[in-house]
Amino acid sequence: MTAETIATFTRKIVASNRSELICVLYEIYFSYEQEAIEALTGEEKEAGDTYTKALRQCGQVVRHLKDALDFSYKISYSLYALYDFVERQLAKAMYEQKVERIQSAGKIMRDLEESFVQVAKQDASGPMMGNAQQVTAGLTYGKGQLNESMGAMEGNRGFFA
Repeated sequence: MTAETIATFTRKIVASNRSELICVLYEIYFSYEQEAIEALTGEEKEAGDTYTKALRQCGQVVRHLKDALDFSYKISYSLYALYDFVERQLAKAMYEQKVERIQSAGKIMRDLEESFVQVAKQDASGPMMGNAQQVTAGLTYGKGQLNESMGAMEGNRGFFA
């Protein structure tokens, strides 16, 4: 994953509420999934290392999603089983090196993402990080690029000693 992609995800996370944060995790998963598929089908020298690293990152995202489940709701048990299956598919994909395993896990994750996107549309709560810096995009632009500007902070973001 490129530094620019990581920065984009960071900005999304800062501006997200609880439901949107889960959607961002799915986006991160799909980014690593695509990276793994490209590494497996590509012909780079270090493709095996990139493939393994990308699949491990996919697994970490799935573990985050499992950790975020609230088992006071019955549906969490079904989601846990699905995430567990996806995790096992990723593990098998790592040693079998078959794109089909990644794609079967990805299909389940895409179906789940659609559901969470619908939930996020209904969630009107504010961002989880209330004291984050505002980033505005599109006020100015350069040739072939979009410039972003950081807004002045209101109040204090740090701790007083």
